[in-house]
Amino acid sequence: MKTKEALEMLCKAFVGFSFHPQFIKELGYLLQNDLKGKEARFFKCLTTQLSYIRNLGVAVNNADGHEIIHGFDGHYYSIHIQQKQFNVRFLVHIDNCGNSVFLCAFNERAGHRQTGYENYTDILQERFKEMRGDDNNE
Repeated sequence: MKTKEALEMLCKAFVGFSFHPQFIKELGYLLQNDLKGKEARFFKCLTTQLSYIRNLGVAVNNADGHEIIHGFDGHYYSIHIQQKQFNVRFLVHIDNCGNSVFLCAFNERAGHRQTGYENYTDILQERFKEMRGDDNNE
């Protein structure tokens, strides 16, 4: 898939969502490396999962094995974008109004001890604070 096509598809798919700048970098890295040659399949899965987030909001954990990330306020979710060729996770904060902030993107590999979302929980909270402007490191 050509870069221009991929960027156009991403722009359309992500309308109405918010993103931490690092999420965009992480997704770009995945597209250039782990998902290279698999973009069409990935975008098809991505579109489906984004529609679940839009339509279900905080109940998104009821679709496709998405998870509420435990140990937080109940508004952090792990979104699976998975097929045989890839297993990408997005870590997202969804508030009660359905507003979604995409915070982390990574490829979870088999035997995910080192690539599971548990390794991102500190980063997750820090990025959300930055997005809200709660950074107290003045």
